[in-house]
Amino acid sequence: MPHSKALVNRILDRLPPEDHKRIVGQMERITPALGEVIAQPGVPPKWVHFPISAVLSSMVVLENGDTVEGSTLGNEGMDGLYLLSAALVNPCKINVQVEGEILRMSAAAFKKTLADSPAMTDLLMRYAFVSIERGSQNGACIQHHTIEERMCRWLLETAYRKGKDKFHLTQNFLADMLGVRRQSVNLTARLLQGAKLIEYTRGELTIVDRSGLEEASCECFRVTTQMYEQTMRLPDQTKPDGGDKAGNAHLRK
Repeated sequence: MPHSKALVNRILDRLPPEDHKRIVGQMERITPALGEVIAQPGVPPKWVHFPISAVLSSMVVLENGDTVEGSTLGNEGMDGLYLLSAALVNPCKINVQVEGEILRMSAAAFKKTLADSPAMTDLLMRYAFVSIERGSQNGACIQHHTIEERMCRWLLETAYRKGKDKFHLTQNFLADMLGVRRQSVNLTARLLQGAKLIEYTRGELTIVDRSGLEEASCECFRVTTQMYEQTMRLPDQTKPDGGDKAGNAHLRK
């Protein structure tokens, strides 16, 4: 069961009480700036990060130096899965796409945690499976759903991670995530504003009609959220409350 409504990282909230207290006690809370790079590819990490209200972006760095958005993660995850194997290093550049709070832990302490906490190791293995399945769902979403449907999905997902319906979101971020030009994002945002689903001014986005946004979205937000809840629930846990229950309340489709 989750241990604190104030602590909303969904992996940490699933730890047994003793593990939770010991592990979170070794973490510090930070609020990095928008766009700040917190990990570089191929470089041994100093920290691992568990987002609370921030959204991080994993960028694939190409040989010519260009970057391509690989995935995003929020309070459902963390950025150090590669540390499950001592031989691996971070393959991606990770930066802050939506500003907010993060809990971070030294990489050395995290590796010790994996040895001391079977529950944490189990949760991270489950999260690794979630990440693979989400990648498959994202591929299907890109191939089969419209830009409008996909934009609605990412807005719902960001609100779910932030825990509120108003947040700062740049057109560059949306363009990277959707794999389209900024002009397409601008046009789609105008359509959603015209339908009175959102308000979007100078990077500040507000979801005005959540039910309408869910109706306009594809099924991927619902599918990935339900898959996460089913996969991440440890055998001795009952149905989570707090942030998770609030999130499931939005899944009406």
